[in-house]
Amino acid sequence: MRTTVAIVAASVLSSALTAFLLRVDQPAGANAAPAMGDLGPADALVLSGKDGTLTVSNRSGRVSWAEDATARSHSFGTLHVGRIMSALMRSDAFEKERDQLTEANEAKGKEFEARYRVLVEKAKSIDQDSPDFPAAREEFEALQAEFSAWNESVQADLDALNSRQYQDAYTQVRDAVDVVADRRKIDLVLRFIPPTDKIRPGDQDAIVQQMMSRTFVRVPESIDITDDILREMNITAPKEE
Repeated sequence: MRTTVAIVAASVLSSALTAFLLRVDQPAGANAAPAMGDLGPADALVLSGKDGTLTVSNRSGRVSWAEDATARSHSFGTLHVGRIMSALMRSDAFEKERDQLTEANEAKGKEFEARYRVLVEKAKSIDQDSPDFPAAREEFEALQAEFSAWNESVQADLDALNSRQYQDAYTQVRDAVDVVADRRKIDLVLRFIPPTDKIRPGDQDAIVQQMMSRTFVRVPESIDITDDILREMNITAPKEE
């Protein structure tokens, strides 16, 4: 009988001591006691194994299993960059720049067309045996050379504009990612194409390229932060079907 009483008393004392120790580290004025399933606080957790022990600790707010910075857990999200970039390139600001360049090129093109028509009308009255024929031909050749040089410059200007716009758009995406990642405590953001996006028709190389561009074969939707980035940038981009 006494043995039973002693066991019960020890059990009660142990429970009371455990409850006291759990309350010691609670901040002053805290009302809620930690759940009985909580462990710690502790400086580290030592796990034994056949190849030795592994010490798990908290370093810079990350689960760490070694001193090296690469031996830490990091949170990550995924981002459909192509979807956002396409939406940005269709935005009013970028389209306005392209329209201005197109309008300027169209005006210059009409000028070349008018000069060509003048030469055509002039050539109608010149026979091949006429002494004026060589000069007329030189005018045509000079206009053709001038047009070719201008056409090449137009393509170069268009390529330069597109390159700059893509870089500007990517910079905007990067800035938005930094804001959202800091807010959501995300360490790594991986560029990806949703594995559920349909493969577009094409030749064998195009199909293989689309398949290889998909970083993940399967990925949880919960880590996709694309919609968060779109909201941060105040743009819309429909999902591909």
